[in-house]
Amino acid sequence: MNPELYSVYKRMMTWFGDIMLATSPPKTKAEQILAMAPYLVKGNVICRYYTYYLDGIFIPGEFTHSSIVAGKDKVVHSVAEGVQIIHPIDFVKDTDGFLIGKPDYSESGADRAVDRALWHIDNKSEYDFLFNEPNKVYCHELTADCLRYGGIDIMRTKKTFGIFPFQFTKVIYLADNIIRKCRTEYVFRG
Repeated sequence: MNPELYSVYKRMMTWFGDIMLATSPPKTKAEQILAMAPYLVKGNVICRYYTYYLDGIFIPGEFTHSSIVAGKDKVVHSVAEGVQIIHPIDFVKDTDGFLIGKPDYSESGADRAVDRALWHIDNKSEYDFLFNEPNKVYCHELTADCLRYGGIDIMRTKKTFGIFPFQFTKVIYLADNIIRKCRTEYVFRG
């Protein structure tokens, strides 16, 4: 995608992704946020979901976003604005549910996975809106890439999007595939 078109598409998708269709408040509250603290271990994965953001309707699976824990106070995730570090509280607040999983790393696997996440930060990796650009990553692709560097391979799933005659098929990473490779440490479903 050429840079000018990417810039326009990025702004449009950021706007679209922020549209809320809420009929009730988010389910995650302080109780769940405080309960997650012991599981914020370097290399763990957090997957979350909303029931009220418009873009979630188009993302397959229960959990629509994922990140990798880089420390007690930071997670790395990929959003329309690019790969970013945010606080874990900011990652799960205002959600309707989330899961923290522990991949079965070898001894140094978690460190290698986090190093890869920080590499994406240092290299200013951008979001892959088309699920096929080699130098850009969507959220689950970022998580899968980090896990791969930690010695955990995540399989992809073939998905068809759209409605006939406007359909296309992609082979993508899903949160479900990531979760299958993790031991569930904490889960909240609102």
